[in-house]
Amino acid sequence: MKTLLLLTSAAAAVALTGCAAPAPAPASAVAATGVCGTYGYVDVNNDGWISGDEWNTYRTNTYGYWDVNRDGRIDRSEFENCYRGGGFYRSAYYNPDYWNNYWTAFDANGDGYLTADEYWSAGAWARIDRNGNGRIDSNEWVWWGN
Repeated sequence: MKTLLLLTSAAAAVALTGCAAPAPAPASAVAATGVCGTYGYVDVNNDGWISGDEWNTYRTNTYGYWDVNRDGRIDRSEFENCYRGGGFYRSAYYNPDYWNNYWTAFDANGDGYLTADEYWSAGAWARIDRNGNGRIDSNEWVWWGN
């Protein structure tokens, strides 16, 4: 009985190892892939504007990718590298040189770091959705250039 219990426990442990989450990508993955993570575009359905649902889904699923050094916050250089790396918004609506404008919109308290609460936050949404229609269109996404 003891042997059967040990064998069952060992088999269960081996089976559960396959369920473990993969290790986070190292910081060098940013340089190698050109983007911070591989979650994909924030404008999932490619309709040319970002809905609140798309914004929140992206925010929820990507914070860990942009926090490259895994210290629990995103610093200015991590944000710049990830923003400039692209991959989150289609090139027709994206200008890598606008990263500082988005950093300013996201870093609400100006402390030089983004917490999970600040990253793609409701406050940032309000600052970027300038016409208040509940979606961010291409004119708002690149409004600093117009």
